[in-house]
Amino acid sequence: MNTIIRLVITAVLVLNIFGAGRIYSQQKKDGLKFENYDLKEFYGPGKGNGDLVFLGESPMNEATVQVFPDGTIKVYHAPNRYSNKVMSMESEDGGFTWSQSKVIFEDSIIWQYPRRTLIDQKGNIHLLVFQEPNLDVYHTITSDGGKTWKPLQKIADGRIGAIRGFIQTNSGRLIFGYHRHKWERKPPYGACYISFVYSDDNGKTWTDTKSQIVAPVFENYNGNNYGAVEPNLVQLSDGRLWMVCRTQNGWQYQSFSDDEGKTWSKGEPSIFHSSNSPADLLKLPDGRIIITWCNTGDTDLKTFGRIYTHRDVLHMAISDNDGKSWKGFREVFRIPSRNDQNDMPGGDSGVAYPNTAFTKDRKIILVTGQGEHGGGKAMFRISPEWLYETSQEDDFANGLEKWSCYTFTKLAIKPGRMLGPELLQAEGAKGGKILHVRKAYSEIFGDGAVWNFPMGRKGELTMKVNIPEGSAGTAISLTDHHRHPNDPEGEQKAMFTIDSKEFGNAQWQTVTLKWNLEKLNCELLIDEKLNSKISLKNRTKSGISYLRFRSLADKNTIDNEGILIDWVKVVVEN
Repeated sequence: MNTIIRLVITAVLVLNIFGAGRIYSQQKKDGLKFENYDLKEFYGPGKGNGDLVFLGESPMNEATVQVFPDGTIKVYHAPNRYSNKVMSMESEDGGFTWSQSKVIFEDSIIWQYPRRTLIDQKGNIHLLVFQEPNLDVYHTITSDGGKTWKPLQKIADGRIGAIRGFIQTNSGRLIFGYHRHKWERKPPYGACYISFVYSDDNGKTWTDTKSQIVAPVFENYNGNNYGAVEPNLVQLSDGRLWMVCRTQNGWQYQSFSDDEGKTWSKGEPSIFHSSNSPADLLKLPDGRIIITWCNTGDTDLKTFGRIYTHRDVLHMAISDNDGKSWKGFREVFRIPSRNDQNDMPGGDSGVAYPNTAFTKDRKIILVTGQGEHGGGKAMFRISPEWLYETSQEDDFANGLEKWSCYTFTKLAIKPGRMLGPELLQAEGAKGGKILHVRKAYSEIFGDGAVWNFPMGRKGELTMKVNIPEGSAGTAISLTDHHRHPNDPEGEQKAMFTIDSKEFGNAQWQTVTLKWNLEKLNCELLIDEKLNSKISLKNRTKSGISYLRFRSLADKNTIDNEGILIDWVKVVVEN
């Protein structure tokens, strides 16, 4: 069925349901629908409630941010990927305006863009950089704000990747966590392990711990089996060190040290789902801990082919008790081009590689991004209180900015994307628009739509939906992490899933899902009347933070009816 006929059918459908109304047509690009966003439109200064503010584009991939005692914020970065320079730009108003970047250090030893800085207890600035060709890590320090630097000193050698985990403990010890390339990219542990060096004389001499923390990898992984890589560190209130690292087994792995980094526990899965991407840890002055990471899952090789790891969405959570429990699990940044990547050049892209700092006026500054395309390089100013919110709603009045609604146009290493579900204008809708999820193309999986909300072990999600007559059915799922909208594993790995055909009657209905993970069930209510109780399908280490819709139409078929959604809202408890 061609696109024009399908649009006519949909228009008639909307008119029959709402009366006067018309199709809301997205812009067209080579015949394909797409939605792309200017983040300032929704989160720029003066927009929203100020809890999540987009400050602008990050100056470079894998930048590092520092807040100085006088409140000045500095972002350190490279001018380009293979530069021997270290640049700095600064803000004196909380991140809203920034100076031009300037060179603060350069040396022929430096190669590749990762730089990591640290302000020690005495106000000195420490800098770590890579050397080519061996990827050794070098350290230098300045005590006069960057006017003069000590000569670079090698502190760790041997194929080290991604400079990330660098902290000073309460005792004054400097500790740097890194991954070292050692083996082949194959099971049982992939190519890399995590290790550490530390200094008790403020960087003059360094001790190698000889640690080797590993994480399991598996055959037929949809990507490269690097192993345990890119660690980040934080010191807990009892003095222990906590490390989390990137893996390829679906989780951030973790390890602990109770002797300030000399020895470490065996690596184990944390509670954090993760694609093949790193996390960032930040300890606030009051002891709370912030984690920023991609709470996303990679696709199965047999289902989607060799699609590179999922870095479209960045999340943030907060703990008041040294990581024993968490709140938030909120999408802090969705790559603006997620629904429109048909002409994306090769190379890395995404919102991964976050780095955070805490401002003098008690806000989190986030710099993040990887790759030169897609809008993934960004800086945000975030209120910690935003992570404690327990409710959220959406009626599509502001379009699909808070939704992931893309579908792959083909399956490949870096497949093209276009907008899958359609946003339709209709009189009578709460926000003037409704979302139509269906299966428009026979050769690919059914369209899907994914929406994040504050995480809860218990909660109530209500939505107004219509299942048109003839619909092939839609999976409606509650889950704990983001997967691609049209990934069938989205419902297979969810905590609760229902098929819309169970209550479809071609009328608008208020559907409520009341879940309680302690009771292992979820009540399904239709127009406030109990319809059924759904048993827990998969356990979660955290709680539910996602609503998913996905067409269940069979492969090689088209379903133009699907499901219509007017609004959604949720209230959660932890």
